[in-house]
Amino acid sequence: MSLRKITLGCLGLYSLLALYHAWSLPFSADEAHYALYASFLDLSYFDHPPMVGWLQSIPLLFSASEFSLRILPIIFSALSLILLFKLAREDFGDKAAYLTLLLFISAPILQILPFGMIPETPLVLAGLLNVWVLKRIDHNKGKVLTDWVLLGLILGAAGLSKYTGVTLAFSTFVVLYLQFKARLFSQLGLYIAGTVAAVSIFPVLYWNMQNDWISFLYQLNHSAGKSELSILDALRMQVTQLAAFGPLIYFAGLIAIFKLRNNKQARIWLIFALPILLLFSILSAKGRSLPHWTELGVIFMMPLIAMVIISSLKQAFLKRVFIVLASISILLSLVIQVLVSYPKIAFDDYRHPLADLMGWKEAATLITNNAVSGDLVFIPNWSHASRVAWYARPMPVKVLDSRFDQFDLWFGPAEVGDSGLLLLHADRKGFKNKLLKQFKQCELIDELAVKIDVSYVNYFKLYRCHYYLVATSNTDEIKK
Repeated sequence: MSLRKITLGCLGLYSLLALYHAWSLPFSADEAHYALYASFLDLSYFDHPPMVGWLQSIPLLFSASEFSLRILPIIFSALSLILLFKLAREDFGDKAAYLTLLLFISAPILQILPFGMIPETPLVLAGLLNVWVLKRIDHNKGKVLTDWVLLGLILGAAGLSKYTGVTLAFSTFVVLYLQFKARLFSQLGLYIAGTVAAVSIFPVLYWNMQNDWISFLYQLNHSAGKSELSILDALRMQVTQLAAFGPLIYFAGLIAIFKLRNNKQARIWLIFALPILLLFSILSAKGRSLPHWTELGVIFMMPLIAMVIISSLKQAFLKRVFIVLASISILLSLVIQVLVSYPKIAFDDYRHPLADLMGWKEAATLITNNAVSGDLVFIPNWSHASRVAWYARPMPVKVLDSRFDQFDLWFGPAEVGDSGLLLLHADRKGFKNKLLKQFKQCELIDELAVKIDVSYVNYFKLYRCHYYLVATSNTDEIKK
């Protein structure tokens, strides 16, 4: 069977599974949080620029179902895959392009990311469009002004998607300088692109100006992390990346960086990939890292990884190694697909890998069924609050931790004398019962056990609490 038929068959199955998961799974904490952005449309938000909220506001006009709010992410992911294939084929040929698609759909973490709206969703498409328009500018010798306008719009879209879109601006400048050398600064298009990009991100700048620059300050503090660097944290991030994207992509990617560093066709891909991968590697040493943050950088590496794999087919040892690594990657992805497709597999209490998805919608229903007019909802932290605020909307949700976050902007902090419903969630460490002492009086009114067979996945307790005692201003937390 040809590589083309294998790729199209795998891609068809992958797409059907993604559609099924988009229809069957409840929102994750991140998805619920960004869906709330659409409910509270604004020029920008505390923790991210506004693109995800603006995009989600479109399907929200027609439906608030999980599937409806996952249609745009699926479309964006499909467009990204098409563009990735097109760019890889132009630079490296058909075989590398088809293998690039297989690498994408074999990555464990990419079994779930493409159908959820997160900032990386529009950022990935913007990043690939960025490479496309730079090739167009190079082909037209910089003489077509509409190319530069497109570049500015694409960079603006990246900036409206995620603050780390700034790495695309850096990479763009490096590529343009290599293309034009000193002549770059005499190119009218450069200034047109810069102006268009600056105007595009003006909503973010204006919102921050109106809100004491809290989003920028949060990003700076969040990125700063711990004062000292931790080798252990950096190594932990690398292990996480290995598991998230699979050993084939991880190890073949390292080989690709070394082997293709002087390859002219690979240069633009490395210029875009390496700043992202290096940035988050450094941040991980300061205790700040999540597996999906490197998604765009890894995607930029995929055509190069495909080239390394193709070249290795002539070497018996490397060929065997890559077959083993590919088998492990596929096995990890199959495990994820089985868990997501059939989550009712019992694990030890509170250790189900999909616990983050299970029971929150029902817990929100528990709240709305017990609520009376004027009730507030109190939640220990923002990640729990996102799902409750989405599924129990429009009830106001107050977060009881000391960190200033988006919920303080939407609903304000808890004030002395506030009363309402407190939802506590059990994990392996039990319930945070100490929060009950922050009120004059709390009584248990309902509870919800989420179980598979006899195994507890989640456990929720709902209290009616009267007169909040601890009200501390946390607006200065972000400025420290």
